[in-house]
Amino acid sequence: MKRVKPRTVILLIVLVMLLAWWLTPHHSEEDKAYYASVLCTVKSSSPTGGLTEMEQMVEGGNSDYALKKTYFSSSLGKDMLHAWERLSDAEKQRAMTAPESCAGPLLAKMDS
Repeated sequence: MKRVKPRTVILLIVLVMLLAWWLTPHHSEEDKAYYASVLCTVKSSSPTGGLTEMEQMVEGGNSDYALKKTYFSSSLGKDMLHAWERLSDAEKQRAMTAPESCAGPLLAKMDS
């Protein structure tokens, strides 16, 4: 039986690690802040609002003539909803009554 060289094994491991890194979603801080503000707006107008409302708001803001259209990222939307669920009831109530102060606690929960 032919023996595999250690260098080949190391190269394969590095390639698998790079592929795994490349396939995981990477969201910028700007995108996170935008999705936080979208979720805060959705929740302040409809406490039961979720992904569908967020998607409508993000993609509904595109003009027909826009050269660069904004597409909804469901993974980032789900991450935002998960962060919303981890907020306390008092934080949720404060966020719904004052949407301008909602994004800070939401982003803090997302990063933790």
